[in-house]
Amino acid sequence: MSEYTSIFDARGGHYNLANHRFPEARSEEARRILAHMALDEGPGGPWIDVAAGGGYLAERALAEGIERRAVACDASLPFLLEATAYRGRCIAQYPSLPFPDGAFSGSGCLAALHHAEDASRVVSEMLRVIAPGRRAAVGDVAPGSLPASFLNDFVHRHTETGHRGRFHSPGYFLEAFAAAGGVRPRAETLDLTWSFPSAASAVEFSRELFGLRPRTADDAIMAELRRLGLEEGAGGARLPWRMVFVSAAR
Repeated sequence: MSEYTSIFDARGGHYNLANHRFPEARSEEARRILAHMALDEGPGGPWIDVAAGGGYLAERALAEGIERRAVACDASLPFLLEATAYRGRCIAQYPSLPFPDGAFSGSGCLAALHHAEDASRVVSEMLRVIAPGRRAAVGDVAPGSLPASFLNDFVHRHTETGHRGRFHSPGYFLEAFAAAGGVRPRAETLDLTWSFPSAASAVEFSRELFGLRPRTADDAIMAELRRLGLEEGAGGARLPWRMVFVSAAR
């Protein structure tokens, strides 16, 4: 069993619940990876969501007016069972996707490759299964960022599964895409924000998304989110979240 599978077999339900309760929280990062995928350009057809989980990215695509449907691929069956916004679903390990070359109009993987033992192999497969001219895109937490340390320290200490993320630079992903034959690369590191109705909502979201132990006090979570830069104002609460986005065409 892979690291990803063991983690999300255990807490995938919590992760899905967080996204369902606060569907707008991570909308900025969803829009960025969808922009990299350029799904509205070129011929139609389904796209593939790698590490799809409960379907967050497909739901955001529909909310953004992207009509073509996705095929979900995930390594955790319990995590995937709640995904309903897809044309189809499959269980597979990401370094060996069970699809022929050129089967999809795009591929995306959001906030998952830090759990991969060899992210470059996943990137290669994401590129292989898309049609010539279409784009594969990855988005993940930036290495050396406050979110990266939060995940590998606070989340690691306050979950049953732990968290040992391998966070990669834009250069790593650019090299992986190039080695797999990718062309017309794009890469960016962005300071995005997660948005909530209130600071208390940010605590609730974080508890569910990361599967924090019930005995972890709300005050302790709030203190960590404040350290990350959580601010609350008249329009709600905003949490800075630095991410890397890289894409290439086949």
